Amino acid sequence: MRAERLDPLTARLAVARKVRAVALTQARLDRLRAELDEELDAAQRRRGGPIAALQGRLSRLLADLEALCRAQRALILPPGRKALATPFGEVGFRRAEPLLRLREGVTDEEACRLLRKADLDDLIRVKETPDRQAAHKALSEGRVGPERLRRCGLELSEPPERFHCRLREHSLDACPALGRARL
Repeated sequence: MRAERLDPLTARLAVARKVRAVALTQARLDRLRAELDEELDAAQRRRGGPIAALQGRLSRLLADLEALCRAQRALILPPGRKALATPFGEVGFRRAEPLLRLREGVTDEEACRLLRKADLDDLIRVKETPDRQAAHKALSEGRVGPERLRRCGLELSEPPERFHCRLREHSLDACPALGRARL
């Protein structure tokens, strides 16, 4: 808007009209948002059951798939292989990082005291707990050995294998012989 010189009454009226336009526009926006919220709530009520059912089914299918793969691992994964590729995705097992944890009966405070005594202060967090990431890095770099950490109240434990399943994008479209998948 151009800046023109107005008398006080005209200026106040112009401001009042602009405030009115802003208020009406905000009211329309609020009304539309409220209608949208109602529509979303209704859609969620309509679709909530089927979505929850599909999520439950997916969880059960993944659990069944993992159980099958664990039970038949020797048959589905040739020696040296960690994954099996299928037309729809890949399944397999990954080895996780070894877990560094406190030995049974050792507290954080005791482990920190022992780490300090072993001149391994850089493996302690400011909060006075053993810094497992720093200890892990020191192990992998060879700056400290597992036995030295053990004397300080820490030990490495074998991580559990993690099952993974990665689906291929558009995997059902890639297999026209299967026809349209039922959802």
